[in-house]
Parts: sequence; C-alpha cells; structure tokens
Amino acid sequence: MSNTLPALASSSEEVQELPALNFLGPPGTYSHQAAFDVFGDSVHYVAKQTITSVFESLSPQLPFGIIPQENSTNGSVIETYNLLRCESAGRDSFVRGETNLSINHSLVVRKNVKIEDIEHVFSHEQALGQCKAFLKGHLPRASLVPTDSTASAARALLNAPSESFDPFKSAAICSTVVTSLFPGLEVLHTGIQDGESNMTRFYIVSYGADARVPWQTPRIYQKRALIRLLPDGDSLAWDFSRAIKALNIPISRIDRRPSLSSTTFHDVYFLEVFAEGGEESDVTWFDRVNQAVERLRQEGLESTVLGMW
Repeated sequence: MSNTLPALASSSEEVQELPALNFLGPPGTYSHQAAFDVFGDSVHYVAKQTITSVFESLSPQLPFGIIPQENSTNGSVIETYNLLRCESAGRDSFVRGETNLSINHSLVVRKNVKIEDIEHVFSHEQALGQCKAFLKGHLPRASLVPTDSTASAARALLNAPSESFDPFKSAAICSTVVTSLFPGLEVLHTGIQDGESNMTRFYIVSYGADARVPWQTPRIYQKRALIRLLPDGDSLAWDFSRAIKALNIPISRIDRRPSLSSTTFHDVYFLEVFAEGGEESDVTWFDRVNQAVERLRQEGLESTVLGMW
C-alpha cells in the first residue's frame, strides 16, 4: 500500500496525462488500496470525503471511481445502493467492473495509549460492524463514533472532531498503513475483524459507458450485468417470478431498497446477472442483456442497465 504514495505525488505534467479516479479518502483507506491494486500508476488518484461524493463527482474531468459494494461479514453497503437508485445511474454513470480486497482491521491509537485508556472508538460504520466481537470482548463500554472512512478515523486521533473527545482516550479501526501516513500513531491490535475471512467487493464506476477503463491489472471475472428494476404500483403485490421468467438470465444476487417515488413501501430492486460458462463475447453479452431488459419493459417493469462487465 505504501507504493501508492508516489502515485499521489506525481508531477503536474504526469497528472494531466493520467485519467482521474475518485476514491473514498483520505489516502490510506481500503478503497484507496483496492484501487491501487487494480490501477497502479495508470490513474491520478483523487480523494473524496464520502462514497456519495465519489459517485456524484464522476464527470468528463473525473471519469472513474471505486465504491464499496458489499462486505462478506457486514453485508451490502447501503450508501452505494442508495446512489444506484438515482436517475444518473445508468444514464451518466455506469458500473464497469469489480474487484475484491481482503480486509485486515487493526486497532490504532496515539503512541503510548493502552487499551484500558480507550473510551471512544472511531471508524467507518462498516468497519465498526465488522469488529463487533472484538469491541464487545475488549471495549464493551467504549462509545462507537462513525466517521466518513477508516483513514479519517485515524486522522481524528490527531485532530479530535470536538473537545469532548480526548485523543489519548480514543482509538481508530483502520488499516496498519495509516501509521506510516500519519506520524504519532501506533498499532495496538491487528486482525480484530469478525471471522477468519473478511472480504470487501468494490464496483469500478465510470462516467459514460464507453470510457476505456485503464486497467493495469485486469480482473478476470464471469461476465456480469447490473439491472435496476422498478415495479409499477405496490411492490408488495407484484409477482417477482414474472420478472425472472422475462429476464431469462441467471441471477447471482438480488438487492432491494426503498424507491425514490412518493408511493410508500414501494421498492426498487437490483439484479446482478451473469453469463453461464463465461464464454460469450462482449457483443453477444451486450445484446443478450439489452434484449432481457426489453422483455422486462414489455411486461410493464421499468428497467435500466446500470452496468456491464
């Protein structure tokens, strides 16, 4: 991860020649690491404060981004799916790929702080949720303070968000790399995440569906597509099997969020589909997905392709 530092410190001439990629900052977050694993020095990294700002900043000037989609122990990232409800998703912004990152959380403190001193624990809500067992067993009385990212939690130990938080009575859940980025911090415990395997899956997003993604390390995955499905009327009464039959493509996952319509308890669905065998050409897969969406529309279901990869 320390290899990202030269990329962030590139000269202005180099930066102008590289496409920009937004990530959930500051430098040192897991999003930053996941992006660097895929793009290396092929992009100029631009840190954003929230997942929402990563997505909403996509433009011709900032054409690429990376957003967390799901964690293997804490489930879907709600903020990401809330963004995928918006009209700009599938119109201006598209999912173009995916990558997985193994997550190894650590408890980081100011130097010389002991675990019995800790009264507050800062981190992103996903990280707090992924370390419940450790927090319950070691810091049952500590207050949990959500932050915009894991790296901003570490930064909060050096610049407390308010006078009510004593940095010498606080800790952050984050990656060990922050100790090399922010002098004055040290690792108190490593591997504090729940379970032996903790993986986060990220979506690679772009402004426009045709922008060439500057992969440095292409990820080889089964061909997939993400489709947003909005039923008419009351989503509690519609027949989901009708959509599955019309789609006629294998479904790997289904997610649901409240829709943005004025109708109460009216949900929007996200269907991730895949090509069996993975041997279809890009053109064939493109045609197959668009034909499936057209069949859904003929059944009276508002459908939008949010991405293909």
